Amino acid sequence: MPHQLQAIRGVRGVVRWGAYGTAAEVAAYTITPLAAGGLELVATFMSADRFQLTQRPLAFIAPVAGGAWRWPIETITGTETTLRATLGPWAQE
Repeated sequence: MPHQLQAIRGVRGVVRWGAYGTAAEVAAYTITPLAAGGLELVATFMSADRFQLTQRPLAFIAPVAGGAWRWPIETITGTETTLRATLGPWAQE
């Protein structure tokens, strides 16, 4: 992951509820830095389980060559087709 993050855009990702399952499949996403610190995720759903999206812990996982990047979701809001979340520190899987 870049040291000075401008924005990360992707076409696939998942929101996972702990080890329990996929809370949402994401068709497109953008991760950008927030002025106050931290990161913001804005994503479009392919499918979502509304119950699982209310559970904790949640993480956003983006596949990359050789593995995946994972961010814990700190806060999350959404509509029928999109989600907005603040993310914690990333980890490579």
